[in-house]
Amino acid sequence: MVGMLSKNGAAALIRRLLPQSDQRAARQTLWIGAITVAQILASIVQVALSARILGPEGLGAVAIIIALTSLLYRFVSLPGNEVITTFVTRSLAEGRIDEATGTLRFTMLVAQGLALVSYALLVAVTLAVSGLLGEAEGYRSALLVYGIGGIAAATVRESLAVLRLADRLQWGFIVALVSSAARTAFLVAAWIAEGGLIMVISAYVVGDVVTGVGMFVAAASAERQAGLPGFLRSLRVKVPGRDVIAFQVGSFWRASVEAVILHIDIILLANVLSLHQVGLYRAAYQIVDATKHPFRSISTGVQAEYSRQWYGGNAVAVRRIARRFTLLSLAVAVAGYGLLVIIHEPVISIMFGPGFEAVAFPLLFLLPGALAFAIIAPVYVLPAATGRALPHLAAYSVALVAMVAAILALAPTYGAEGAAWANSIGWIAFAVAFVPFIIAALRQGHSGRPVET
Repeated sequence: MVGMLSKNGAAALIRRLLPQSDQRAARQTLWIGAITVAQILASIVQVALSARILGPEGLGAVAIIIALTSLLYRFVSLPGNEVITTFVTRSLAEGRIDEATGTLRFTMLVAQGLALVSYALLVAVTLAVSGLLGEAEGYRSALLVYGIGGIAAATVRESLAVLRLADRLQWGFIVALVSSAARTAFLVAAWIAEGGLIMVISAYVVGDVVTGVGMFVAAASAERQAGLPGFLRSLRVKVPGRDVIAFQVGSFWRASVEAVILHIDIILLANVLSLHQVGLYRAAYQIVDATKHPFRSISTGVQAEYSRQWYGGNAVAVRRIARRFTLLSLAVAVAGYGLLVIIHEPVISIMFGPGFEAVAFPLLFLLPGALAFAIIAPVYVLPAATGRALPHLAAYSVALVAMVAAILALAPTYGAEGAAWANSIGWIAFAVAFVPFIIAALRQGHSGRPVET
């Protein structure tokens, strides 16, 4: 399959139909899409198995464990993948290889170090938050076990950024296949053994470990193709310059706000709804979130090419890529979500089995927000790709305020359905808040002057 994707079919079509400046972005989007498909298919199987092992209440407990742990890890993190995509790319384009490799080492070390800090915080707060899950000792153990996966997967995003620079994302696809198979096999074993919460959580950790180790090895193997020879053979780091530091400060706060908006819904719902209702909401969210993966793959695939063309002074190419991939994303979203509206009931039945019929309305209420995200996905990475972190912080802040206010207003009365509407309101607010920043970025070139189309 890897050979077919890289040498024939879609790859050949890309070479024939697209200009040279767009081919790399399209090829990387293709491979990110392949990784995404592997992850989506595995996620469907994994959620189906988890739901059948644990039921709605157990799925609610898993949702809270994942939300709390992910919140801590992402709150104390820097999006090093964007530093690699934007500033390592810039250093390579300007011929400063030592600066590029030093910045990459610094980014990797910071990511791993912050993951260790996050796990320490998780250990410290586990007893304090046990009330979210009840008093069962198994919940506390599950939190600590799940946190191990965050340490193992600390540099996954950074490793993928290196593979994008090397144009070797097919290696990431292989890792995704292996990790998905490992996690699924562990869940099947838990189902056969009639295991409980700890076995389900352990399966997710196994997948994280395989993903983290595999992606790092793949990135290290692609160092020469990425133009970063010997980045593992030296411990010398390059502390970034002022522009990179300013970007990182903005990115840190952006990542923190993003972490809150991605996980605050579950944390708040755990305080106002039963675990059963949280489980129903999480089940609906799992389906809709899986549908967002193709759009995330589009944004990831084009981000490196945005940076490459921007710092190369080709603003016309940036605008062309943004236009083409936005139209692609819109067409896929309208077709895909229209189909999901029609077939959502059998999808729910197949994925979760009996006991999850009430997922239908929350799922439908999540779709407006998912559509808003799909439309904005190909261009919301544009500010970061051009070295600007504050637009993301501003848009996520607007979305956070809108989502929290809607959760507090709707969830206590309408349960999982109200939570779903609140989530959609948050993502619609995010998309609307981002529009001015995208327009401004598309109207300017690398010099900051307006450009002609």
